Amino acid sequence: MRRPIRAAVAVVAAAFLTPLLAAGPAPASSARSTDGGRGTTDCRPALQVLASLPGSGGSQVQGLGPNALAVGASRGLPAYWTGVRVHRVPLPAGFTGGEVAAVNAKGLMVGTLHGAGSTAAFSYRAGARTVTLLPEGAHAADVNDRGLIVGDAVKGGSLLGLEWDGARIHRWLAPPAGYTLTSVTALNNAGQIAGSGEGAKDDESWSAGLVWSARSGEAAVPLQRYWPAGVPYDVWYPRDIDRAGRIVGTHDFTRLDTRTPTQWLPPYTTESEPGLLGKRTSGTFEAISPTTRVSVGTALDSHVVGPFPPETAPPEQAQIWPGTGPLLALPRLVPKGASQAYAVSDDQRVGGSAVDAGSTPRAVVWTCALRQAYRP
Repeated sequence: MRRPIRAAVAVVAAAFLTPLLAAGPAPASSARSTDGGRGTTDCRPALQVLASLPGSGGSQVQGLGPNALAVGASRGLPAYWTGVRVHRVPLPAGFTGGEVAAVNAKGLMVGTLHGAGSTAAFSYRAGARTVTLLPEGAHAADVNDRGLIVGDAVKGGSLLGLEWDGARIHRWLAPPAGYTLTSVTALNNAGQIAGSGEGAKDDESWSAGLVWSARSGEAAVPLQRYWPAGVPYDVWYPRDIDRAGRIVGTHDFTRLDTRTPTQWLPPYTTESEPGLLGKRTSGTFEAISPTTRVSVGTALDSHVVGPFPPETAPPEQAQIWPGTGPLLALPRLVPKGASQAYAVSDDQRVGGSAVDAGSTPRAVVWTCALRQAYRP
């Protein structure tokens, strides 16, 4: 289940479907189907560009549901797509924007609304006249197929984790002793929840990824590798968790401005980093497919490590990892256009955004993604 490190995006002027660009690199021979028997052997590799809501601003896909359903934001408004057609999520009085962060296999969407100096967590089903506001919620980050929703609330200036069952609070998510909460980002169908926190002792502090079990009342457990006490430069951002409990995210070494795609496997005693895309010096993981171990994110470069001068670095690029071997690039919409990936499904759809020839980032879906992935 999932959702995304924030990135600025713009929108699509019209809906259309483009095949792989003739000018794009050929797919890597190592890119293979990992669909677990879900029929992607018959899929057609393409870069699908989605329509946008009226107005100005950006679009991005942040979650993928059943039957070509995608969710995200368009021109600053919460939106969802059926195929390439865009639909607006209705805004309650007092709210002016927002985003849909995730959708489950039954079409239940969750996200966050923005108003004048406030936010609210919500759930929604396609075609409904109104959203459902989640009690006490400031943000909703993910939803599983059982209808459990995770997010957070803000009280007294502190962030508090929340899990809802439908429209009622199911439990508050306590951080480990000695920690404060910094995010709640994802949950799986087993009820495990991922997020992050900050530990402190005396005058020292450190960052750690966190995981909560499905059992109510249990505090979160820090994900290794973290550096308690004295190393303030390492920050971990767990972003998604699959049905087997694999967690993916990003390790940010702030001293060198390097981000590295990261994974934690049960029992979460070690953290591993599968590398970077080609010669890129930085990158992220944003999502993992529910059962097929495919992870996606964005490749970029450090302003400290290089390349130099910084303006010679290529634009950001969506990347995909089959679970073994090297990271692979996904085709750009145009040769020099930036792209990002935020969601991936078991049938090898990848959702995100990609810049077109007019420098407008558009909401996109790569279909049969591993077949069009390549080694740069």
